[in-house]
Amino acid sequence: MPGRSESTAGGILWLTAAKLYFMLTGVALLLALPAFFKRFYPDTHVALYGDYRTVIGLVNWCNMVLIGGTLQAVAKFVSEAPGRTDSVKWTTLRIQGILAGGLTLALLLGAGALARGAYGDPALAGPLRLAAPVVLLYGCYAVVIGCLNGLGRFRHQALMDILFATLKVGLTIGLVAAGLAMEGALGAFVVTAAVMLAISWAVLGREGGSEGVSWRAILAFEGKTLLYAALLNGVLQLDVQLLKVLAPDALGDSSLQTGIYAAALQIGQLPYVATLSVTFVVFPLVSRSTFNEDVERTRAYVRTTNRYSLLMLAGLAAALACNARGVLALVYPDEYLVAAPELAMLTAGYALLAMAVITAGILTASGRPWWSAGLFALVLLTLAALEVVLIPRLGGPGAARGALGAMALAFLAAAVLSWRRFRVFVPPLTLARAALAVGATWALGEVLPPAGGAVVTVGRGVIQFVAFWLVLVLTRELTAADLRGLRRRS
Repeated sequence: MPGRSESTAGGILWLTAAKLYFMLTGVALLLALPAFFKRFYPDTHVALYGDYRTVIGLVNWCNMVLIGGTLQAVAKFVSEAPGRTDSVKWTTLRIQGILAGGLTLALLLGAGALARGAYGDPALAGPLRLAAPVVLLYGCYAVVIGCLNGLGRFRHQALMDILFATLKVGLTIGLVAAGLAMEGALGAFVVTAAVMLAISWAVLGREGGSEGVSWRAILAFEGKTLLYAALLNGVLQLDVQLLKVLAPDALGDSSLQTGIYAAALQIGQLPYVATLSVTFVVFPLVSRSTFNEDVERTRAYVRTTNRYSLLMLAGLAAALACNARGVLALVYPDEYLVAAPELAMLTAGYALLAMAVITAGILTASGRPWWSAGLFALVLLTLAALEVVLIPRLGGPGAARGALGAMALAFLAAAVLSWRRFRVFVPPLTLARAALAVGATWALGEVLPPAGGAVVTVGRGVIQFVAFWLVLVLTRELTAADLRGLRRRS
């Protein structure tokens, strides 16, 4: 029988390293693709990137919903009774056959109608069909990884993530360089998912056991996580989808507009991505303190988590937004530099959204999962309404404004819900001092040499980031006691 569960500390180290590697390689690939497209397809590279991000955005919306909901459900039922691992695996695979298989079939059969009717671009039908199998493959892969997680085989789970990321990046670059363009990038995803499903299946092996579990029990739990994942990932993906659909003809080809906006979006999400691990740390702490009815400890967790998260997000977002054009020039071809205003808005928006996601995790941990779902239902509806109004008038800049508006609402709604549940969110003085530090960072950027070239751009960013934290020290938002506390937590 395969190896038993590993230590919690070792598992955390393996999974943290794997998730960091997966995140960095994924971001690196999406940042590098525009340059690869330009090198091999100079006449159509921006439109190619726009179409790729449109297709992969839709597929990833489905993928992240299935992964987020399925992996947690499988891990829960397996960890509670390892003797029913095989039953959980096969039962969940049958559920995935319906859910993920249904979505895959819908993409395959509806690709033509979707490409013509929604996107107004019949040429997208082929790429949509090519990418469709990823949904089913990823859904089944999530079941196997959930089993490994529930069994405590964290090292195997981490190695699967690392191998997945490495294979995907290598195949994508190789196939694009071989002249297969977007089809190569999408085909690499499909091949990687198929290969990794086979490898992970072999690594998991047969666990045996005679205990069973009903599909109703699994689906009852999975349904909640699927709903939350659908709403959150809708917020992350909707603006690109609607820009492709609603981009005004007066501003140029819709694929060009989408490609330029998607490039800014990829960088604008970096502060958000960098803080996602906070939810994994605070979730069990709040869950335990809430279960023990320790109100003061729960409030302390919420206050401390939100305070440090806000400060880190504000510092990163300010330094990045103030150097938007220079940052774009560091990683993208010149055609993308016009997206600097969108990048500045998206960076601010995603910093606000990250605070809402952290709060949603805390609310769920405290026994209020429906509050979290309701929060992102409100944000998704607001985002859709704003984008429908702004994109036809302004194109990409309108999409960025709509995203910023919806994410600002997410922050405010999260503050209200946190206060209602815990009577605490972020200390008002912290908000005021963070705003002062952001203002000082922006003012400093006005007197520094303009961003241009790698050295100046990076230098400006570092100086402004340091200045942000210096203001916090001077205003006594950060004290020696804070630094000692951070050292104890690290």
